[in-house]
Amino acid sequence: MALTTGIVIFSCSKKDTQTAPAGDTILSTYYPGTSMEVKELSIRTKNGAITDPAVIQDFINRNVSADSRASFFVGMTSVPVPASTQALSFLNDNRVNVNGVNMEITSVKDSVMLVSEYTSTPFPTYATSCGALLSQIPQYTAAYACPTADCATYRRSYPLIMSGASYYAPLLTYAAVTKDCSITASEIPAINTVNPDLNSLLKDGDSVLVQFVKIPLTKKVD
Repeated sequence: MALTTGIVIFSCSKKDTQTAPAGDTILSTYYPGTSMEVKELSIRTKNGAITDPAVIQDFINRNVSADSRASFFVGMTSVPVPASTQALSFLNDNRVNVNGVNMEITSVKDSVMLVSEYTSTPFPTYATSCGALLSQIPQYTAAYACPTADCATYRRSYPLIMSGASYYAPLLTYAAVTKDCSITASEIPAINTVNPDLNSLLKDGDSVLVQFVKIPLTKKVD
């Protein structure tokens, strides 16, 4: 369910006919809206958050990989969604279909619905301080799935934000800097939210660049 920098979210365009795989029933289908809202773009450190656009742009120029810099929307509050949008389908038996692959709705709590892959992914390890810090920025990670960190594998999960009858896809784009190195997330934007404990995890010399964007999902009307 990872996104590309072109904000391609799902696998079927609005012009495609949505058909259910054998044995599945499509209950409803949602498409991304025409614009996405930039909720946060900041540099977080142990001492607080920096939101000044000039400082953020300088940080990006010095620390973010060249092919990822355009993914950060400095000084913007709203960004158009490309026309080649794609679809998310809710299925029977607490499932969704994304990119042609069925996933399970594993949790609905407060304003967040978690969707999880059926297949397992090897539990990650980190060779550098930057990689370890980068892994702490998103909320829904391997550590969320296995807090004891003694799992060989885990199921990747992705959040959808609920507000009444409306759904939103949260997009997280991020990078990390420590005293030793800097790193940009390889799969950005990712469908994820910011770890609410992030600030308390930062140490002297740590800086993280966080961009949180919401795309409204519009229900298909037959």
